[in-house]
Amino acid sequence: MFCAGNYYYMTHWNDMVNRTAVLTMEDAKYANQGIYSASYVGDSPLQGAWMRLIVRDCPSKKWGQTCDRDCPNCLNGGVCHDVDGDCICPPGFMGTRCETACREGMFGRNCQESCESCGSEAKCKGLRFCLPDPYGCSCASGWSGSRCDSPCHTDMYGPDCRLSCKCQNGGVCNRFSGCQCPTGWRGQNCEKSGRYHHSYSVTNNNIAIGISKMFECVVFRIFYYTVTTSDKPVGKIISCGYSEPPVPTSAPKLLEKRSKQLLVMPVDSHRGDGPIVSTRLLYKPVENGDSWSSIIGFWNTDVFTQLWLSIAIYVTTLRSESLVFVSLLTLDCLHHQGEETILQFNSGTLTLTRRPKPTPEPLTYPILEWEDIKFEDVIGEGNFGQVIKAMIKKDGNKMSAAIKMLKEFASENDHRDFAGELEVLCKLGQHPNIINLIGACENRGYLYIAIEYAPYGNLLDFLRKSRVLETDPAFAKEHGTASTLTSQQLLQFSVDVATGMHYLSDKQFIHRDLAARNVLVGDNLVAKIADFGLSRGEEVYVKKTMGRLPVRWMAIESLNYSVYTSKSDVWSFGVLLWEIVSLGGTPYCGMTCAELYEKLPQGYRMEKPKNCDDEVYELMKQCWRDRPYERPPFSQISLQLNRMQEARKVIGEEKLTFIGRILQLNQAQGG
Repeated sequence: MFCAGNYYYMTHWNDMVNRTAVLTMEDAKYANQGIYSASYVGDSPLQGAWMRLIVRDCPSKKWGQTCDRDCPNCLNGGVCHDVDGDCICPPGFMGTRCETACREGMFGRNCQESCESCGSEAKCKGLRFCLPDPYGCSCASGWSGSRCDSPCHTDMYGPDCRLSCKCQNGGVCNRFSGCQCPTGWRGQNCEKSGRYHHSYSVTNNNIAIGISKMFECVVFRIFYYTVTTSDKPVGKIISCGYSEPPVPTSAPKLLEKRSKQLLVMPVDSHRGDGPIVSTRLLYKPVENGDSWSSIIGFWNTDVFTQLWLSIAIYVTTLRSESLVFVSLLTLDCLHHQGEETILQFNSGTLTLTRRPKPTPEPLTYPILEWEDIKFEDVIGEGNFGQVIKAMIKKDGNKMSAAIKMLKEFASENDHRDFAGELEVLCKLGQHPNIINLIGACENRGYLYIAIEYAPYGNLLDFLRKSRVLETDPAFAKEHGTASTLTSQQLLQFSVDVATGMHYLSDKQFIHRDLAARNVLVGDNLVAKIADFGLSRGEEVYVKKTMGRLPVRWMAIESLNYSVYTSKSDVWSFGVLLWEIVSLGGTPYCGMTCAELYEKLPQGYRMEKPKNCDDEVYELMKQCWRDRPYERPPFSQISLQLNRMQEARKVIGEEKLTFIGRILQLNQAQGG
């Protein structure tokens, strides 16, 4: 065995086992790395075997200066870089953990390079790729051999065909990308159960009480699209039974009356099937003379179902005064009877209307083919997902798009919110002030959502980049302004968002995360509402779990009771308006979340930003009113802002005070 002019090992050919010579290095050093060849003595080295030895700084699956940091689990043959800890993905795969397969014949960091441009017309056949150490060189995914022209054998895939598929649950091995999972399964080996919901289209039928009946339903695949699957609908038999919604049999018992609190014992008996597991809330004034009532949004026919969080609402009449009670019950086990709950309320009113859970409708969305997506650059990345700019082909036309995808280690809640975002985008339809859906694509069990591309990024960064006081003081002094944006443009952002939220509320959707960071700036500086991962298509939404919460943008009722309505979005819009006026300032800067929980119910609100128009600040304060029903609807907000915009067009830009001239030249000259 020969390397760099030195013989390292020699043996008689009769001593070789299976025609294999083994060279062992006990303590590898950088000096040992290089290209090794093995050949018969006297033969040309060109007729021998060649091998390149790479010496890493750190042991396998470790990285860092002291090799004390654990590498991520690089998938599909990826190798961890021992200096920066990133996964070096083999040709044909991409992603932070090499979890995403490129379409056949594509490679590169974002699968944007084509083998056809390298002279190969057979999906990278005959090409060898050399990547940064410690990866080295290999054939493209799907090929092996000294000339990289041998396709992988059955159940093998990846670079040099070194990886075994080990597909489960009916998955099929593809030599380029690995396991292709059937509907309802995902993961590296199709080992994880379905991530996305299915919708069922059921014909209306009438049945008698107490009778069970079998219905034949047609199942439509909503979040999956597989080209190898027949287009014919899949038949499935489901069992349908009758159940009666639970109704309380008595009013809550008043135990003690205080100045601002009532101590009551909630009802513990209901007529009908199953315990209450959750409710829907609707803010509206109570009419005098209404009798007590309890509204159940969902129910369960199994009386042994465990209660996790139940909210019961009662309206009763005491001494001819109509009062409203909100009871927040946190039950850890079955039927904690006689449990006392403090009910907090103010002079506002809160009632409910009974509405059964709507039957889900089949969801349809434009399907994009994986081969029609050409990824370009990563334009946004978070802890659990990323956004990649791409060029897509739809209906024969090429267009820029932003592709949203989740990372491999995202939680089930993240997947549920992601699938919910697609559902919201489908149901919302097209609007100039909402980021619109182009289509969606499923590849290897993972969902990719294509939305329209906004060239100027999110509004928060756009506002901050416009500041010139710090970046260009000379420009600021010369023009007497704090921003490269005009007052008209800043006010137009507010108009655009209000118009989009008016459309959203008319569609009975709650955004729940309205903020400048979730508004995108498109062509012609048009603001478009985005990020519908937390949106809900309901009049009122009660959050059951504690996740990542945008506390500084949340309304009082959302902070205290986890209740979200369109009026909660109005509060958030007031904070967004403050962000625009302050050119991307941080709301409640210097205050902790704990201080917000304490001070907001006491009446604390953010002060008027410098040189903010009184009319604009008054609108902010209207959005921040304690009682949700006293906040203006988005229809009124949109109308007010449009009137302000029209008035300022008449007045002229030089007299605007919305944000504009916060520098006085005489003050600037005086230091």
